[in-house]
Amino acid sequence: MEDLSMTNKVKNRNNHPFVHNRSSILLLCTVLLGILANILFFDQFPAVSYPIFVIAFYCVFLWNARDELHIKVDIGWILLIPIFLLSLSYFVFSNLIFYALNFMAIPVLIVMQTTLATRRANEKWYSIKFIGDLFLGFFYRPFAFIALPFRVVIKQTTTRVGIRKDSTLLKVMIGVLVAVPLLILIVSLLASADQVFSYLVDRIPNLFVNINLDTIVPRTLFAAIIALLSFSYIWSMMKPKTSSAPFWRMSEPMTMNNRVDHVIVVTILSLINAIYVLFTLIQFSYLFGSFSFALPAHFTYAEYARRGFFELVVVTLINFSILLVIVSCTKKGGKKINKTIQLLESLLVFCTLVMLLSAFVRMFLYEQMYGYTYLRVLTHAFMIFLFGLFIVTLCRIWKENLRLYKFYLLAAIAALVIINYMNIDVLITKWNIDRYEQTGKIDVNYLATLSDDAIPAMTVLLSAKDDTVAGQIENYLFERKRELTKKRSWQSFNLSQYRAMRVLDRYELSYNARYAHSSESDQY
Repeated sequence: MEDLSMTNKVKNRNNHPFVHNRSSILLLCTVLLGILANILFFDQFPAVSYPIFVIAFYCVFLWNARDELHIKVDIGWILLIPIFLLSLSYFVFSNLIFYALNFMAIPVLIVMQTTLATRRANEKWYSIKFIGDLFLGFFYRPFAFIALPFRVVIKQTTTRVGIRKDSTLLKVMIGVLVAVPLLILIVSLLASADQVFSYLVDRIPNLFVNINLDTIVPRTLFAAIIALLSFSYIWSMMKPKTSSAPFWRMSEPMTMNNRVDHVIVVTILSLINAIYVLFTLIQFSYLFGSFSFALPAHFTYAEYARRGFFELVVVTLINFSILLVIVSCTKKGGKKINKTIQLLESLLVFCTLVMLLSAFVRMFLYEQMYGYTYLRVLTHAFMIFLFGLFIVTLCRIWKENLRLYKFYLLAAIAALVIINYMNIDVLITKWNIDRYEQTGKIDVNYLATLSDDAIPAMTVLLSAKDDTVAGQIENYLFERKRELTKKRSWQSFNLSQYRAMRVLDRYELSYNARYAHSSESDQY
C-alpha cells in the first residue's frame, strides 16, 4: 500500500500544473537561448560571443534548475572558474589551436559542473567510473526529453483553443508537422528527376520575393537545435533523481581474487626496471658526464632529436599505463612483499623521470638549432605535465589512501587553463627573436602563422639588423593591419585583435614586393 501511495504521489506531481508551468518557462528560456546563439554564432567567428553565450546558458540553467542545486564550496562550483576563464579566452586571445581545444574542453567541463552541482553523479568525480556520468551528460540528457517541447506546445495550444486530445483538428496538426520535412525531401528529389517540375519549384520563391529562404531556413534550424538540446539537458537536471543504478555500473565489484597476483607484478617490474636502470645509467653518464651539450660526430641536431625524442615519449606513456594498472590492480601480500613492490614501482618512476628529462633536453637542443614552434613548445608543456603526474603517482605508491584520479583530473584542468593564459604565441615570438639575436636565424614565414597575440612582440623585428627580415615583417604587418581594419560585426570583437590594431596604428607600414618570398624554413 505504501509503494502504491508513493507511485500515485509521483504521478500527481508529474501532472501538477506547476510542473507544466516549469516546462513552459524552460521552453521559453531555451527558445530565447537558441535565438541568442543564432545571433552570436551563425555565420560569425566566435570571439566575445562565446563567453556571452556561456553566461546566458548558465543564467537559464541556474534559474530553471535552482530547486535541484546544492550550493556548496566544492569542486562542482569551483569548476565555474576554469569554465569562465576558458570561454573568456575566445575574447582575450586569438590562438586557433586553443580555440579548437577549448571548443571540446568547455562542454566537457560544463557537463561535469552541472552534473555535480545538481547531484546527478552516480560516482565520485575523481572515480574512473565518473566517465559514465559524462557519457550520460553528452549522449543521453540532450536527447532524452527532446520531444517534450512539442508536447508542451501542443498541450498549451489545445488548452487555449479548447481542442480535445482525440479531436480531428489536433490529428491534422500533428500530420502536418510530420509531413513538412518529408515534403521537403520529396520535392527536392522530384525536382532533380523532372525538369518541368524543377521549373515550377524554382518559380515558387518568386511568390516570396522579400523572404530570403536560404538564410531563414538554416538560421531557424540552428536556433531550434540549440533550443531543443538545451531544453532536454536542463530538464533532465530539473527532474527528481531516480534511484536506479546506471547502465555502466558493474554487477560485481572487483575483488581481491580477480586482481593481479603480487608475484607476477614483482617479476614484471624487476625485468622492466633492469632494462631501465641500464638505460638510466647511460643517460646520466651522457647528460651529466661528458655531455656539455655536444653531439656525437655522426649525428646532426635534427637526427638526434628525431631518433630519440618520440621514442622516449612513447616509452614514458607506456610506463605511465603500467604504473596505473599495477597500482590499481595488484593483489595485496605480506608486509615484506608490499614493500618490495613499492620500491620497484618507485624505481620505475625514477627511471621514467630520467627519460622525460632526456627527452626534454633533446627537444631543447632541437629548438636551439631550429627555433620554437607550437608543436615543440606544447611538447615541452606536455612533458612537464607528465612529470607532475609521475610525482603524484609516486606519492600514491607510498600513500595508498591518496585519490589518484582526483589529482589527475585537477591537474589536467589546471594545466589546460594555465596553457591557455600563458599566451604561447607571445612566448614563441620572443624566444625566436632572442634566438635570432644570438644566431642571426629566424623563420619569418612561421611567425606569420601565429595569432594576433604575437603582433605586439613581433614589431621589434621592424628594426632588425637584417633588412630582409625587417622587410618581410613589415610586409606581413602591413597585410595584417589592412585585414584588421576591415569592419567586423560586434559578435566577432576580439581583444587580441583590438590590441594588435592599436599597436599597428603607431607604425607607418608599407608593402615591398622585394621581400615577398624569402625565409629560412626549418619546420618539421
